[in-house]
Amino acid sequence: MARYKKRTKKETGNKMKSGDCYETNGRWMIGKDGYKLVHGVVINQKDGKPMGHCWIEKDSVVHDYSNGQETIIPIGMYYMLGKIPVKGYKLYKYNWEKMGIMILKHEHWGPWESKPPR
Repeated sequence: MARYKKRTKKETGNKMKSGDCYETNGRWMIGKDGYKLVHGVVINQKDGKPMGHCWIEKDSVVHDYSNGQETIIPIGMYYMLGKIPVKGYKLYKYNWEKMGIMILKHEHWGPWESKPPR
């Protein structure tokens, strides 16, 4: 059974900058076989507008370590909450080796193959 787990840095008094999903999830992926780093567009729950986002998938579970959180949630629930896939936008999935190639090629953590609206 998949588990849901969410912790924030605020619980420990640390404050993280927002919008670190590409780097944080990318760093977590290094050397991890069987996982896919996903770049896509989600619908922001706060304002209802599309935005670029990055998360990790393995089997039927999503892992998201962005913005000081540790979210582990069934993929169906994550896609429902983010209204994924957003019409007009593809999902791009990378294993850790392909991710490393893309980081070296583009000299940043992403997104690499998409142009999210924000």
